[in-house]
Amino acid sequence: MERVGAAALAAFGAASAVPLALAQLDFAGIFNVFNINGEGSAQALRVFAGVSGILTFVVLVAALVGAGLTLAGSKLARAFLITATVAGFVTATIFWIPAAVTIGAAVALLGRAAPPARSPAL
Repeated sequence: MERVGAAALAAFGAASAVPLALAQLDFAGIFNVFNINGEGSAQALRVFAGVSGILTFVVLVAALVGAGLTLAGSKLARAFLITATVAGFVTATIFWIPAAVTIGAAVALLGRAAPPARSPAL
């Protein structure tokens, strides 16, 4: 049951960060989702926002893959979720905090669901 909860938290964290990536891409002028006008900004800033928006989507996909791996019971799930949590700070900085807390809670819940390691019998 904890795996299902962890997967739900990870998916919710990823979904809650979708507007961040869309706003970055909107500012860059790639998509017009929120009608953000970044035309008065320096070209380098808009390029940076576009690259950051694309990378934020990559991080979201990694979090969703981690959620799927969590449901499947894979040992790689924690690695994907931890990577997505940390990488999100690189792509969306302070705006990533709510998503990071949610995905981090999924990692913590997933850690509780893992059976304790057994030492080899002597």
